[in-house]
Amino acid sequence: MKMAEPVKNALVAALIGIFMMMPGVSGATLAVIFGIYDRLIRDLSKPTKYLKEDFWFILTIAVVGIIGAFVCIKGLDFLIDGYEVPLMFFFATAISIQLPDIWRQAGDGERVTSYNVLALAIGFALMILVLWLNMSSHGWEVSSSPLAMVVAGVVYGVCILSPGISGSTVLLALGLFTAVINALSDLDFVSIAPLILGAVIGGLLFAKVVDHFVTHNRKTTYFTIIGLTAGSVVTVVVQAIMKMDGGGYVFQCIVAIAIGVVLGWLTHLFTKKYATPQAS
Repeated sequence: MKMAEPVKNALVAALIGIFMMMPGVSGATLAVIFGIYDRLIRDLSKPTKYLKEDFWFILTIAVVGIIGAFVCIKGLDFLIDGYEVPLMFFFATAISIQLPDIWRQAGDGERVTSYNVLALAIGFALMILVLWLNMSSHGWEVSSSPLAMVVAGVVYGVCILSPGISGSTVLLALGLFTAVINALSDLDFVSIAPLILGAVIGGLLFAKVVDHFVTHNRKTTYFTIIGLTAGSVVTVVVQAIMKMDGGGYVFQCIVAIAIGVVLGWLTHLFTKKYATPQAS
């Protein structure tokens, strides 16, 4: 069993790396499913205590995860260049089908409170605010400047630790996704360095926050995640419609939605079968 654990961790890390680059899929949710999320949060929130003990575990997740991410990036870069609008509809479909799984994770047998509903509304409103800012700016285009990459890194570092929240979806909503994918695909180290710096800062600072809220306010936290995820669906769909050129993308979008439904449903079945209960 012990001999198989490093192999399992490497496979899980590769999947997380691939999926965390795809808008609509949460790498942290996959970590929850495979039972390593609590361990990761513990290690990141108390690095001085657990770094030595879990050094090889952390190294495996980091290195293999990065390799998986770069494999995914190359494919996404090609698809964005030729099929950006259908790809956005695919992402929106994947996000939508993820919602029941997040709702199930939020369940604790107790009734839904007004605080839970308020948390959901706040999460949804935040994403609609992002959409409004985008539309009022006529769909901003964000360059890969060092400051933009630091901001993108901080956002991604925070989101990657939040089950249910796709960091790539948030970057997509903020107009930063394409810039990040291009920088990583082209190995633009001038842009990658501030991106990594921001991710490390965001991840380490937010680890303690995530650890506290997921542990002590789990239901309210997950209702916020549901609101953010639902708001992301609206944000991505509206942006895709804004980018459509007449009816030229209709067939491609229908195909993309169909693929999203199939893949999303398979992911749902996989999640339902292999979900790992989280420690309280």
